[in-house]
Amino acid sequence: MQPIGNLFGKFPRVVRDLSRSLDKQAELVIEGQDVELDKTILENLSDPMTHLIRNCCDHGLETPGERSAAGKPEQGLLHLHAFHQGGNIMIQINDDGAGFDMERIRKKAVTLGLLNQDEIVTEELLYEFIFHPGFSTAAQISDLSGRGVGMDVVRRNIRALGGSIEIKSKKGHGTTFSIRLPLTLAILDGQL
Repeated sequence: MQPIGNLFGKFPRVVRDLSRSLDKQAELVIEGQDVELDKTILENLSDPMTHLIRNCCDHGLETPGERSAAGKPEQGLLHLHAFHQGGNIMIQINDDGAGFDMERIRKKAVTLGLLNQDEIVTEELLYEFIFHPGFSTAAQISDLSGRGVGMDVVRRNIRALGGSIEIKSKKGHGTTFSIRLPLTLAILDGQL
């Protein structure tokens, strides 16, 4: 078992570098670095977590100008938090950015043939489309986004660890990704 802080320690630099390349201002707040996970699980969490942090910086946080116009501080806030909940370890990544545009997700799902134009669906189902292979709402392809490779792989990697991921978002207020990992699996892997 190792503290999750070993993994979290690399993200301040990731956020700093991304902020610079995207002309955005972002602050990363980290909590729960002393929560322990099996070393193998920590290693396998690195890629999905990096992808989610990049998504928050690229898609979630707005530029300083957009944030000012929306009445927010110019510097965006990313929050990374690990904690125990029942028999699970929870990792939450949230931002105070633009949140998901549900109408845009819906239009993309219709374009890809995943949804009929007049079909009425829940917000939960629209979030499910985000995990569909090839799904992206990015307006243009960059080295960070728009290729449709990512969230499906993130979910697959987390499921391979016996975990799950869910999204909660409010337009204009930000997004939270919650990763739930069973503690028993972590302990069993450690013992094995």
